[in-house]
Amino acid sequence: MAIDLTLVVKKIQKLDGFITLFSPLTRMPYVECDPETFDDQIHIFASEESSKEFAKTLLEKTIPVTPLKIAQPQMNGFFSSLYALDVNAVIFHDDAGITRLETENLVKRPDMEKLMNEKIPIMNPPLTLTTIYFLQELRRPVKHDMAQLHELEDEMIANLMKARLIMGIETVNDEENTDPEKVNMKNVRIPFVKTKEGDIYQTIYSDFSEFRKYTGPNAPNQRMSTLTFQQLPHFLIKDSKGFVLNPAGVNLVLTGEQIRKVLESFQPE
Repeated sequence: MAIDLTLVVKKIQKLDGFITLFSPLTRMPYVECDPETFDDQIHIFASEESSKEFAKTLLEKTIPVTPLKIAQPQMNGFFSSLYALDVNAVIFHDDAGITRLETENLVKRPDMEKLMNEKIPIMNPPLTLTTIYFLQELRRPVKHDMAQLHELEDEMIANLMKARLIMGIETVNDEENTDPEKVNMKNVRIPFVKTKEGDIYQTIYSDFSEFRKYTGPNAPNQRMSTLTFQQLPHFLIKDSKGFVLNPAGVNLVLTGEQIRKVLESFQPE
């Protein structure tokens, strides 16, 4: 018998909140690819107990996750954020069983083409999703299937090569100009982070939400400039080891040497 998804959606909307799973390896929602449908999906749970039981089954596969409560006022915002991750399905667990829903069943799909073509990238779903998949696997404390890991890495790199990225810059006497091809680099200060070992890495972001997540809503004197992966070597400042993508999220380190090797080895489609 077919399940009436309208009733399921109403049931979810009436909850005082639900539990989802976050990955400590990426500081992002845990995403998996369904082996049969190939949907990119997340899990949500009506009860904390069922989320913990499911988390145990993942831990047995050496996949660490943390149950996290999403309160009722944040539910729509959470579902909307799934479009930025390229997640197209939500698996709902409750006392009645397990129900698969399309993300569009839960919240209206935004105009993705418009958002992705904005001057400042609002979303970068393919890059975000492939980075999550790569790092969820890379950072697991297991002996890896290197062929699978390289395949995930290649998919991420292909999207890095095609993406427009955001770099925060502080301009001096040139407040309006943030075009990396036109701005006078003598009038620019490039923000960076420093590791415990004292190494310097410059911060870059896949999209606007990641920029705001790290810099806060009122980043003083910091403006957004867009650039491509191919342009990164031109903006590597003295003493910098490279770049870190989305430092408040996946925190992907890209050394200058890695970037050079990628540019030598990979060609954009």
